[in-house]
Amino acid sequence: MFGEPDLGNTLGQGDAPGKRQVRLYDLQGNHYEMGYQQGLQMREAIHHLFSNLSQWEALRREKPFFLPFRLFLLLAARRSEREIATDLAEYYPRQKTRAEAIAKGADVDESFLYLVMSLENVMAAIDYRLGACTAVGVGPERSALGEVVVIKNFDYPVFFQPYYVTRLNRSTETASTLDVTMSHLPGCHDGMNEHGLCLSCNTALGTDMPSNNVPVTVLVQETLENCSTVGEAVDYLCAGKRSGGAVLLVADATGSMATVELSPNFSGVREPEDGVLINTNHYRCREMISYDVPRNAFYTNRNVRALRGRRVHESSEMRYARVEQLLSDKEAFSLKDLLGVFSDHGESGRGDDNTVCRHGPYYSTTCSLIMMPRTRRMLVTYGHPCQSVFTDFLNPFPAGEEKEDTSGGAKE
Repeated sequence: MFGEPDLGNTLGQGDAPGKRQVRLYDLQGNHYEMGYQQGLQMREAIHHLFSNLSQWEALRREKPFFLPFRLFLLLAARRSEREIATDLAEYYPRQKTRAEAIAKGADVDESFLYLVMSLENVMAAIDYRLGACTAVGVGPERSALGEVVVIKNFDYPVFFQPYYVTRLNRSTETASTLDVTMSHLPGCHDGMNEHGLCLSCNTALGTDMPSNNVPVTVLVQETLENCSTVGEAVDYLCAGKRSGGAVLLVADATGSMATVELSPNFSGVREPEDGVLINTNHYRCREMISYDVPRNAFYTNRNVRALRGRRVHESSEMRYARVEQLLSDKEAFSLKDLLGVFSDHGESGRGDDNTVCRHGPYYSTTCSLIMMPRTRRMLVTYGHPCQSVFTDFLNPFPAGEEKEDTSGGAKE
């Protein structure tokens, strides 16, 4: 049986982890063609994920005690397909087409693909099981490179780390994108497009009830495919359909930046302060605070063992304060400086659940990336930034490709 993967490792032979590297998957064509290529090339990882879902503690806790796990998965998969597929078909049909094609290419039942897509909602919705992540945007006036730099630590359960992929989507229908996602997802959590628009997504939890079942990763992907500036992206995100909350950092090639805070039904926008934006996992916009998890909320016994009894916002608030402190030490930041901030282990020098480079028992920094929108440059590593080597992708976007004028964008 495959155990918990080591950070820095990925799938090897059989159930044994192999050496982890950041490989670029080059996907081309319309959304069906890109999805089919994704499913085909990532088939091993997708099958591996499906066969090992029983090892994820958070999902086991959702299973009624009287149901066999296989039956629970089957019923949950059918429900996920009814809910997510219906809303994708109505609001974001291109992503519905891509999901169908991923399932076809990977040779898996489409309903199980929707089940794993629904896990991001499960993580955020059950008893305040808030996610993680730290992101910073540094404006041109504070960047030693003279352009916006977005840096992000993606904190997630280690269980999912072997399934991360970096994709170049050379779309014939929309803007081409370079993004970091998971093997089974049509959408993504971080990426940039050929226009230089960058988008980084941190989990948040709006306490208002959603009116649809669209995962936030789908909205992130749609924004990258359809927008070219911060202004366009802010409007698109605020109006977009989503079933969860998020704190998103948006930057473009002109040097503009903004943070968009989303709950299922409400939104707020923050501008940079002294050329810097900091995002963790709690809302800071005045109009969004009332929709956030209460500051005095604690994880209960309904949660995974590692989180029980802890205050929900403890890590988010401490990481925000630490980044704010570290960024106040300099007027301008090089990439080395920013990597130092995002490799930080606090005053003690020992990484834990509340440090920027997170080494927690459940959430850990499993991926780190840097984006520079003007030069269309992205650096990615799968693992902690304190002990990893980044792979540098410098403007991989093809020039001069014609896009088909096809229908299938977001429904107004």
